[in-house]
Amino acid sequence: MNKRFVILNTLLTFIISFLVHNIYHWLPNTITTIFPVNESLFEHIKLIYLSSIISSFILYLFFKRKNYLINNYLFGLIVSTIFNIIIFYLVYLPLYYFIGESMIMTLSIYFITIIFSNYLYYLIIEMIDNKSLNRISFIMLIIIGFILTYFTYHPIKIDFFFDSIHKYYGIK
Repeated sequence: MNKRFVILNTLLTFIISFLVHNIYHWLPNTITTIFPVNESLFEHIKLIYLSSIISSFILYLFFKRKNYLINNYLFGLIVSTIFNIIIFYLVYLPLYYFIGESMIMTLSIYFITIIFSNYLYYLIIEMIDNKSLNRISFIMLIIIGFILTYFTYHPIKIDFFFDSIHKYYGIK
């Protein structure tokens, strides 16, 4: 399952990211504020977070239907998603501040970090199952979701939360 999982989840996450990126703009309402609402660096964390959750859920259903044993599903999801966000910004931010915005650079870095995070995810789901880690991870997923939504409505007035394209913070 190793190569299949990494390849499928990478491609699915990348494709779903394009949908997640635009849902709020297509259907602007209170419910869709869980998705990115502007082009700030912060809102792109929501993009990575939600794309990872949605693609992992779809693959979980697929592999479960095929009777594959998937251990530590939620723990792997939370660790790999946080890893993806951290690695993406560690690579992206220096390049962004020195070179500026480049769609090709951004998408390339994002795709590469998805590959690495999905490989980490694969390693975690191959470990011995730990139910308590999955329970804690479920709670963490919900808490992180609330925190991300909170900062959408109450952004800190720093560059990280500022949409430099449309010139505003949070929801307009």
